[in-house]
Formats: sequence, C-alpha cells, structure tokens
Amino acid sequence: MAFWTRSYRAALPVSLAVALAGTTMWIGPASVFPVAAGQGDDIVTRPSSDAVAPSVLVPDSRAAATDAVAADALKLDDRSAETAPSKALPAAAKAYASADPEAPIAFPLPDAAMTPAAPVPEVPDPARAAQVAPDVDLPALRQAIDAYRRGKVSEGDRLRDGFTDPAALALLEWVAIRAGSGIGFERTVSFTRTNPEWPAGPLLRRRAEEALLTERKNPATVRAFFAGTRPSSAPGKFALALAFRAEALDEDAASLVRDLWRSETFGRALETKVMDAFPGVLTRVDHRFRMERALLKEDYESAGRAAAYAGGGYASLVRARRAVEDKSSSAASALNAVPPSLRSDPSYILSRAQYLRRADKPVEAAAILATAPTNGDVLVDGDEWWVERRIVARKLIDIGNPSLAYEVAAGHSGRTVEKRIEAEFHAGWIALRFLDDPAKASSHFAKAATIAETPISLARVAYWQGRAAEAAGDAGLAKTFYERAALQPIAYYGQLARAKLGQASLPLRVVSELEPAAATAFENRLTTRALRMLEAASLKDLALPLYIDTANRLTNPAEISALGNLAVDVRNSRALVAIGKLAVQRGLPLDAHAYPTIGIPDYEASAAVPLVEKAMVFAIARQESQFDPRAQSSVGARGLMQMMPATAQRTARRVSASYDQDRLTSDPAYNARLGQAHLGELMEDWRGSYILAFASYNAGGGNVKKWIDAYGDPRRTGVDPIDWVERIPFTETRNYVQRVMENLQVYRSRLEGKSALLIEGDLQRGAR
Repeated sequence: MAFWTRSYRAALPVSLAVALAGTTMWIGPASVFPVAAGQGDDIVTRPSSDAVAPSVLVPDSRAAATDAVAADALKLDDRSAETAPSKALPAAAKAYASADPEAPIAFPLPDAAMTPAAPVPEVPDPARAAQVAPDVDLPALRQAIDAYRRGKVSEGDRLRDGFTDPAALALLEWVAIRAGSGIGFERTVSFTRTNPEWPAGPLLRRRAEEALLTERKNPATVRAFFAGTRPSSAPGKFALALAFRAEALDEDAASLVRDLWRSETFGRALETKVMDAFPGVLTRVDHRFRMERALLKEDYESAGRAAAYAGGGYASLVRARRAVEDKSSSAASALNAVPPSLRSDPSYILSRAQYLRRADKPVEAAAILATAPTNGDVLVDGDEWWVERRIVARKLIDIGNPSLAYEVAAGHSGRTVEKRIEAEFHAGWIALRFLDDPAKASSHFAKAATIAETPISLARVAYWQGRAAEAAGDAGLAKTFYERAALQPIAYYGQLARAKLGQASLPLRVVSELEPAAATAFENRLTTRALRMLEAASLKDLALPLYIDTANRLTNPAEISALGNLAVDVRNSRALVAIGKLAVQRGLPLDAHAYPTIGIPDYEASAAVPLVEKAMVFAIARQESQFDPRAQSSVGARGLMQMMPATAQRTARRVSASYDQDRLTSDPAYNARLGQAHLGELMEDWRGSYILAFASYNAGGGNVKKWIDAYGDPRRTGVDPIDWVERIPFTETRNYVQRVMENLQVYRSRLEGKSALLIEGDLQRGAR
C-alpha cells in the first residue's frame, strides 16, 4: 500500500524595531516558527494512503502541500527543528550543545526538576471559560471579519464602528490589515503604535512596506520608516532604493537593488519596474545569480526571464535544468545543447549530477559533484546542493561504496543550521557505521554539536557522539554523551540514550501555574480576549495564527502554559500542539501541552482487526494532522488520521461499519475508529512490527518491502533497527517513523500514567 506525506513550511520568527517620525514602533515575533524538511519534530505532512501508487513518493521529492484548512491559517512545519528558535537560548544551551563533554549542562532542566509521574491529562475547565466568556455581539463580529477577509473594507469598517470593546476593535483591525486589501500605510502604522504588544509584527511590517511602495510615499517618510532596520520584503527594498536615489545616494540605491534582485522572489511586473528605474545597475552576474536561485526553487518562468536578461546562452541552462527536473526524455539532448562555455556553471553541474544519479550512475554523479564550486555565493543555495549530495551518498551506500559516499557527504556546502547538522550527521554516521572509523565520525558529530539547539538535534548529535565513543572503547566518554542526550526525554534519540543508560522512566517536565493576580492580568490582555472571541465565534482557522504569534511573543513559561490552558478550555487541540511545540523548541518545560490528550474523542474499537494501543492512535494522529479533525490534504487524505477515502472505505468493510466520506472530516470519532482499524491491519500485515507498520502508514507497503529487500528485515537478529530506520531513503518517512515512535512513548505516559520507557522493545517488536 502506498501512502503520501504532507509538509508545510514556515519562516523563522524575528524581532524588529522600526522608528517612524520619532516614535519607536516595536514589531514582535513572526506568525510562525521554523522547521524545515529533515530531522524535525512533527509536521502536518502530505497524506498517506494506498490509493496512491508507491512510485509517486520519491526519495528526492521536494514538493510541499498547501494549507488544507484555510488559506490564511499559518501551519507549522516541524520536521526539521534544526533551525534556531526565535529567541536566543540561554548561555547554558550553547554549552549544552558543545562538543566538549566536560561543558556545564544546565539546559534543559535536569531530571531532578522533572516529574517521573505522568501529568494528569488536561481537562477543560468550564468554570474558568465561563468567567472569561467574551461579552460581544458574535454574529456582528463574524460579519465584520468576513467582510475584511473578502476585501470589503468599507463594509468591515461600518460593522466595526458598532463595537466599543478594545479587544474586539484591535482584533478587527488586525484582521483587516492581515487580509491586505485597502488598508493604507498610515492605518497600518497607527495600529502597531497603538497596540505595541500585539504579536504578528513581521506580517504587519510587510503590509506597511507594501503600502510604502504602492502609495508612493515620499523619500522622507520611507527613510524614517527604515531608520531603525533594513527592509524585509521586495516592495520595501525597492521603495527604499527609490528613496536613496531621490536623495542622490546612488551607491546605496545600487547596492540595495542588487540585493533585492538576488535575494527576493517577485513577478514580472516588479522586475520591469526595477530595471526601468535603475538602468545599467544590474549586471550579467546579478542576472545569473537570480537565474540560479529561481532554478533551485523550480521557478522556471522567473529563471527564463533572468536568463534572457543575462543573454549569452543562459537560456539553454534553464531548458536543461527543467528537462532533468521533469525527468523528460529530452534531458540528455538538453544537457548536450548547453554551450561548452557554460558547462562549469553550477546549474549545469547540478543538473548533470542529478541526471546521472537518476540513471543509476551514482559514482559518475559523485564525480560531477566533486567538480562543483564550494563558494556559497557561487552555488547560490548550498542547502539545495546538499539535498542532491545526500541522495547520491545514500545510493553509494546502497551499492557498497561507503568511502565515496563519505566523501560526497563530507564535501557539503550546507547553508542553514538545519542542513549543516544533517550533512555533518550523515558524514559521521557513514564513517561510524560503514567505515568503522569512530575518530572520523566523532569529528563530524562534534561539528554538528556546536550548532545544535533544538531538542531533536541535541539528542541526535549527543547520542551518536556516545555511539562513536563507545565504538572507540571509551565507555566513560560514551556515558557522558548518552547522559547529555538523555536530557531530551521526549526526543527519539534522547529516549534511546535513556534506554542505553538503563533509565527506565520517561520524565515529563511541568511548569508552575501563574499566580492569581498574574492569571487575571493575562486574561485581561487584548490578545487573550481576542482569542476567546475568535473561539466563541467558531473561527479556529483565524485563531490558530494568533495563538502562534502570541506563543512566539511570550517568554514566561507560566504565561505560555496559560495560553495553552485557554486552548484546553475551548478544546482546540490543534492550537495546543502548536503552543507546546513552540515552547519545547525553545527549551521550555511544556511537554504536556505539546502532547495533548483532548484531540481524539472516544471511539469504538473493532474486534475484526488486531487491537492497537490507544497511545499509538494518538501518536499517529499527532503526526498526521496535529489533531485537526477537518484537515484535508492536496491528494485527498482526510481528518485526524488522514485517511484516504479508498482506504477508509475498504477498512469500513473490514470492520462491518457503514462508509460515509463526509464523516471522515465531520466526525473525528469515526475517523479515529477507521484509522485505528487500519493500523491494526498494518500490524497484522507486518506481524506486530511497529517500525514497518509506521513506515507503511506513511510510505506504503510496497516501498517497505523494497527496503526490506535492500536493507534486511529489522525483525531479524543481526539487523540493527536503529540503522534500518536511518537507512530509509525517504527523508519524510525516516523522520515520520522516529517522530511517531517518540510520540508513542510520551502518550503512554500521558494517557495511561505509565512512565516506563519501552522504545527499545518497540523497535524490536515482531522479531522472529
């Protein structure tokens, strides 16, 4: 059976200060938090089902799905969790990430500050919710919000005039600005000055920058707006460049235009305006850079225009790159059509390597990659190059050439923290497990340790540092590293480290509640009251980004916990997961909120299939939909368990239940019942193997059978299940299995009060 996966991307939050007309306007954290594809926490991924052919899910797929709930509901992509959190971590965090085993470990909290007992599952507090219920005209609020979201600003303003509650007024103005239709520069800036504590700063800032350009503000206004910081968008950069030119600051203007051209994505209309306004500023080098960047993003229209601006045969590079990416039968001829003078260009080298790798010639592909430049400015985006190196390296391992695989991985030019950690891990893992060189492996793991900051990265790096030390015969050093990894008990490798150390418990961190006075102050905040209004108005899709913005802005763990309690009161498990993950990513002790127990209603389990533990259903649902009962993917997977209709229909027949496709998204208990039954079928298919069942749920049984043929059967003695999971060629599925496995350990504690850690046994289930 084949299953798809879903993925959403989000941007790293930052804090910005903008000075305007003598008034400092603080722009707070962004709406979403980071995580890129790779080794992250969870993600709402592309759905999974046997209704899709196995061949569709490919190891080097870069496709990302769109928001299935609402176009303006910002989603979290937690697969990578390698990117630095929005706020600087405590100094101890960097010591914790150090390669030095003697470095002080003060982050996160040691076991003494954790509780070995499971926190009580969260229960909504009707009394608390009733005390703070919003006293506003909810139908009128919904009408005003709907008008703004439809771009009917005048209608929205008319309805807004009927409100006097400051929270309602702030909420409606935020919605109006967020919708981006007809809200001018002055109005946007006025809102940020009047409501300095309101989150979503980068979004508000982006709207203001757009208005600067569209309203053709005078140079003095533009310069005043950017007095405290640089522009963060293409319209903002262009507006400031025009202001520089108006004041005869030609060098500053030219520098900003080149940066705009190289770093921003925008369409033909703005391209034309930029080139008309600054003739002669952009060079062939600038156009080539823009072309390379667009090609790496598979934006062939933009790449084609940039190639035309550059001239000199660059259009042939675009045609070749597109033919290779599309797996066209004309790929070879398109590559051959590239002039010899351009065959040292990075885009040609990457296209050639990818073509050879897809032709099952990984050795030849590695030779081509070895000729690539190492300068990041020349490569344009070293992260995309690393993706190809990773795929080639794994293919080289598969054909029995680990030495060359190591060279390919070690020669990476990763740009972001996420990809650098992933690349160093691969190089170290290959050196340790396939070259039997723990010293070489240790050097790569140590490099990753110096930049790892998130729980998953910290645990992963420290665990493998321990494995390398153990392989080198240094048991004491290995224990030190395992202890370091074990400080991340909700992460897969942290759990494995605890098992290595014989620590049989799974401690979950808890946070103290706010004092009564502080709790009252928190409830009286505009954003808190606005969230309750949105929840009361059944506008969860709009509430979600405000929850995320608020959680990003807060620094006090008790206040973040209070925000989570608000989500508990209204049974918004999707928001609760987001809040908890944001906190955990930043090293804050909100483990319970990150693993809510309110996400799945009671459901009827069928005896027609093997029963699976309730914790497994929660573990899968958290990974699949983050408990959004209405979630729908671009390929049709639906509801809590992301069931494809064909799979759900077949499973319904198996358990003698009626089938109703609409109930997959309208009845979460129905979806959970069928999802649980399908999990039981997979457990039956794989004779109790959790690894194989999870991998099948995500990538399909056909792919899993191929991996068993290639890498051995993890149920058999002599096949290391940890290595087997790491060898899964689909990054999405590799991450999926690890995340579901760690979720399972936590949910046993959350749901059943069992703090025993069973991950080693779970990895070996089905052994024969």
